[in-house]
Amino acid sequence: MSAPIVHIVSFKYKDPAVAPEAARKFAALKDECKLDNGKGAPYIASFAGGSNISPEGMTKGLHQTFVMTFPDIPTRDYYLDHDPAHQAFKDYIFPLVEDAFVFDFKDGSYALAS
Repeated sequence: MSAPIVHIVSFKYKDPAVAPEAARKFAALKDECKLDNGKGAPYIASFAGGSNISPEGMTKGLHQTFVMTFPDIPTRDYYLDHDPAHQAFKDYIFPLVEDAFVFDFKDGSYALAS
């Protein structure tokens, strides 16, 4: 069995007032993203997210971060490139975002990718 893939996404919004609705729409993907072009089973294993509360001052201006877990790389790739619900979310969010950070890793794998 392969290790889960953790997908981290952080947003800096052009207008921070959109944050609550953007977060609601992103969180809805946990149930909306389904295999087989939206006809199959949900596949996002876990979802968490929230607005920054760090006192360390190292957020680089990002407003919110979301962490999703996928069972494997092919499922993550389906989410990124083919899932209709995710594609619709990208169409919604891209015009609202000034900057973003995305970082994926295989849980427990610490060797640097070449």
